Amino acid sequence: MKILAFDIWGDWALFKKFYTTASPLTFHFPPITTLKGIVGAILGLSNNPKDNNFYLEILGDYLFGIQIIKPIKTYRMGYNWIETKKAKYMQIMPPEKSRYQTIIETLKDPYYRVYVGSKEESSFWDKLVELIKNHKSIFTPFLGISEHIAEFKYVGLYNVDEIENSLKKFVSISSVVSIDGIDDISDFLKIESGKVYQRDKIPVEMDNNRKVTKYSTVLYEMNGRDLIIKLKKYWQLENGIRIYLFENKMDIPSSR
Repeated sequence: MKILAFDIWGDWALFKKFYTTASPLTFHFPPITTLKGIVGAILGLSNNPKDNNFYLEILGDYLFGIQIIKPIKTYRMGYNWIETKKAKYMQIMPPEKSRYQTIIETLKDPYYRVYVGSKEESSFWDKLVELIKNHKSIFTPFLGISEHIAEFKYVGLYNVDEIENSLKKFVSISSVVSIDGIDDISDFLKIESGKVYQRDKIPVEMDNNRKVTKYSTVLYEMNGRDLIIKLKKYWQLENGIRIYLFENKMDIPSSR
């Protein structure tokens, strides 16, 4: 299997946490469900389950990994929202509740490396590689919300080996990892001075209605430094980089 690696970044990002409403908080990196949306946008796939090119079906067997490149920086700022249902076509702004401001946690200067793999080569896979190499996309990718446009660039296309860590050795992992991939949670991480560890719960799988069907508890280092950790398995690129990839365990039924 080959892994496509590309960088994605922007001035700002907002990956809203599912359990916050009035004053939203953000994930520190795009969850796996968001990565599928970003790749789907680059490919120009549809978000309608009835279409032949529905992105969740096309990307159903793809594997995704995410690496933090620059230290995580969060800011709280006021976003001005407009009640578009009351101000149709933005013509006349009704005086009552037409505008309101919400304090939102936002990421500043986010920068990530995305890893994408496909177990089976296809025309969509070839198209994705070609688009990324040529810095092209069909739809505009963005970092969480449409106000935060994403920039991206090709990094490389690598052969990858899936390695079973049967001896339960500590290995250096460069990406976000899932705690689902750990056997013994009492002794799985080598704590190192100067590193800032963070644990969170992210969405990783959705059904045809884009309803999240699986969450995963993940671990990462806030400054993008490697984790020295025991995983049941990991993936090693031909350049020696070790990463963790999230696999889609759910078969998405066809809507057609």
